[in-house]
Amino acid sequence: AEEFKPERWLKNGVFQPVSPYKFPAFHAGPRTCLGKDSAYVQMKITSAILLRFFKFGLTPGHQVKYRMALTLLMSNEGLKMTAKQRV
Repeated sequence: AEEFKPERWLKNGVFQPVSPYKFPAFHAGPRTCLGKDSAYVQMKITSAILLRFFKFGLTPGHQVKYRMALTLLMSNEGLKMTAKQRV
């Protein structure tokens, strides 16, 4: 959570797709969520708009803590971040 590492999806500079079974929110196989593609498009558009106008970072002194579950959850404190408007 502290650092974005896009190279984890690359092998010799080429994108390597991840198994859809790794993300249980949308499932995989013949019974995939019908709205999965729409949700991904909306997520990408929202992220692009926010990243265009704001710079995000972790709140100084905040320790990232995870709680293990079916999906990886944040601790009760969540992920404290700051957003600064880009100039």
